[in-house]
Amino acid sequence: MLLSLEISEKPSRPCYGQRNLGTALRNKKALSPIFATLIILAVVTVMFIPVFIWATSVTSQNQDEWRLSGTIATERIVVEEVNLKFQATLCSIYVRNIGKTTVLINDLLVITPSGIVITFNANEFSTRNPANGNADDSITQGGLLEIRITDLKGLGPIVNLPENRDKLFTVKVFTTRGVGGEYQIVLEV
Repeated sequence: MLLSLEISEKPSRPCYGQRNLGTALRNKKALSPIFATLIILAVVTVMFIPVFIWATSVTSQNQDEWRLSGTIATERIVVEEVNLKFQATLCSIYVRNIGKTTVLINDLLVITPSGIVITFNANEFSTRNPANGNADDSITQGGLLEIRITDLKGLGPIVNLPENRDKLFTVKVFTTRGVGGEYQIVLEV
């Protein structure tokens, strides 16, 4: 019993009073809480910089995409008339801009009854304003544009085939931003 009494009277850790507390704190080999907080803030800041750069680049790309999609959303065209006849040497297509932005016509497709697709790009047709007859590349809101194809390329022989009379041809017109309009016409004599 004497042994257990001695152990309890002599604790393994010394008990500090107010007098000895200051010296005990000075002897510890640790960082103060202020320096530890500053180091943690520095590490978090350094780790946050790449995340911030990535997030801002993603945001700016999204803004550009949204701006473009907003422009495309307000761009609309309608193909109002197509003049294509049996044994034709000329094709006239009338396109109206029913959207809110000015558009440029870029491509034109003619799909034959047998499924052959003949493409015309902006260099292979001419555009003009039918109201004044002047050459014009763009269509403003509510405006009308005539597209003239004088060289029918591979379409000429197909239009001249008698078996294609009274058959359905499809004409598709596309703007520079990819917005399109479609018109179907029966090839008449």
